[in-house]
This record gives sequence, structure tokens and C-alpha cells, in this order.
Amino acid sequence: MHHHTICNSITFSILLSTVGFALAESPATDSTSISLQGRWEIVGGINQGRELPPSELARTYVTVTTNTMVMFDANEQQRYRAVFTLDETKKPVEITMTSLSSDPTTEEKAVKQQTESPANAVATGILKFDGEEKWILCYALPGADRPSEFKSTAGSMTMLFVLERKSEKLDVSAAVR
Repeated sequence: MHHHTICNSITFSILLSTVGFALAESPATDSTSISLQGRWEIVGGINQGRELPPSELARTYVTVTTNTMVMFDANEQQRYRAVFTLDETKKPVEITMTSLSSDPTTEEKAVKQQTESPANAVATGILKFDGEEKWILCYALPGADRPSEFKSTAGSMTMLFVLERKSEKLDVSAAVR
């Protein structure tokens, strides 16, 4: 059950990040939103002060499109989906993520979604880029205050994730051989 909670927290974190970026209206936010577009592998994480081992993060990733973020587990199963807004006038950039249901196709999935990932839960956080291929997201679980620095300590309601871009580029020279 503890592993399940961590997966849900990771998923919620990622989705919340996406929501904040998408709903921003300023040109600066649009720039950050564009930079966030793509597929990102979760390469590091801290859950309320506990560093997540590589085995829990292996093959988990997030996709960001426009104003939506979706987190997938190692089995390619959607774990979390959210819309986001960004405020680039703040330093660091602030993100507000609102969870969405995962587009259940059956009543069973709908019930599971309602009990495991409350729709419309709001998480607030901060983010920063570390070069063009990596970004750091730190956010508070719903009901807690937005973090002011990039850390997650024991007893806090804060999550921290490091995400690296997954290249989806086709090697043209290899493809024509």
C-alpha cells in the first residue's frame, strides 16, 4: 500500500505541474509552456523527505502537451492527469496543477479514479529549468502551502521531482540505411 501511495503522489505531482504551465496566459508563460512540451523521464524524487529509490522511478515518465500533464508508470499505464497554469512573473516560476479524471472507459475505472485520485484536487508548486533538457518540480500536496524553495523534508507535505527530456527524435541517417 505504501508503494501505491508513492505512485499516486508521483502521478499527482507530475500532473499538477502540467496544469500550471498550460493555463498561463503571459508570453513568458507561453515560452515556459512550450519548453515543457514533450516526454520527460522522472530521474529523481523525494516524497516528504524520503528519497525515492531508482526501482520506484524506473521507466516512469510524464508527457506535457499544451496545458495538460500525464504521468505514466513503468507498465505504460496512465497514473495521473492534470491541467496546469504558470506564473512566470514569480521567481521561481509558480505552477498550479488541477487533477483530472483519467478518461475511464469503464465504470470500474471511474470508481477507482474517484477513490485513488480525487478529481479537481489542486496542488501548488514551483519549478525551474536546469539547462534545456532537465527541470525540477517541487510542489505541495493538496491542502498544504506552496513551497518557497526546492526541497522536501521529513514531515513536510512536499514532493520534489527531477525530470529529464526523453528524445523522441528519429535518427534519419539510420532510418535510410
